Amino acid sequence: MFILFLLITIPSGGGAGLLFPLLAVLVIIGSEWLFHRLRKARLLGRAIKVTPDSFPDIHAEIAELRRKLDYHRPVDVYILDEVKGNMEVTSLLGTRVLLIKGELAAALQDDGPASLRFMLGHYIGWLKARHGRLALYVLILDYLKWLAFIGPWMLPYWRCSKYTCDQFGYLCAEDLHASLGVIARLVVGTDAGPRVSPTGVLEQAHQVSRRPLSRYAELLQAEPHLVKRYVNLVAFAGAVMPADRERFRAGLDEKGRRLLRDLLIQSPHRQSSGSLPWPATDSR
Repeated sequence: MFILFLLITIPSGGGAGLLFPLLAVLVIIGSEWLFHRLRKARLLGRAIKVTPDSFPDIHAEIAELRRKLDYHRPVDVYILDEVKGNMEVTSLLGTRVLLIKGELAAALQDDGPASLRFMLGHYIGWLKARHGRLALYVLILDYLKWLAFIGPWMLPYWRCSKYTCDQFGYLCAEDLHASLGVIARLVVGTDAGPRVSPTGVLEQAHQVSRRPLSRYAELLQAEPHLVKRYVNLVAFAGAVMPADRERFRAGLDEKGRRLLRDLLIQSPHRQSSGSLPWPATDSR
């Protein structure tokens, strides 16, 4: 609406130079709106939409987590055979779609409700916190060939949003062991995830924390290292559910306890308004 207002009010002489960029932005927005509507139409034909009839258990979990997170905007959830990154969420121009890979959905259901709640809570938390609010601006910048210059300044925000969404998922699951198990699956795959040793992950996270090149490599990507997400979740559990972290610590061997202590000393989790999983932003 703001762009349309500018188009109407721009003087015929002085604003002629702005007319083409504004029209280009309108074309981009219109194209993206049509693309996502067509995408939803395709999904309706090639994927299975989560409803009380098709996937009653998953639908019930989603409904409960939306109530728990106080998120009431409509979301279309589909399960299909191939999804980039196992799960994918889109929130753009009134379209909110969550895609779940069928293999992952089945594995999480077999693990128990806590694993499924962590993953669903992660993405519903993403919607609740409105982490997709920059998506339209990113698309416009990409079309205008400006993203290469501005994108690197957005990467820290996207990396931090992953930590926040993990915290949402953990509070929904209320089970640190199950939550860490889901992160392990994201690292090594659905089948090998349950076989990952926590001590091995902590040792690798310790190596990452000590190697400047590993830290530099993270600066160039939109997501934090998964081993850092693992440790961050353990630290967060100590801040909100200390007994849960103590159970995790008790299950480690001596080496694992030492590594965990060193990692938590290096990166203590501080409860501040910026790190709280319950954002103060208005999601309506």
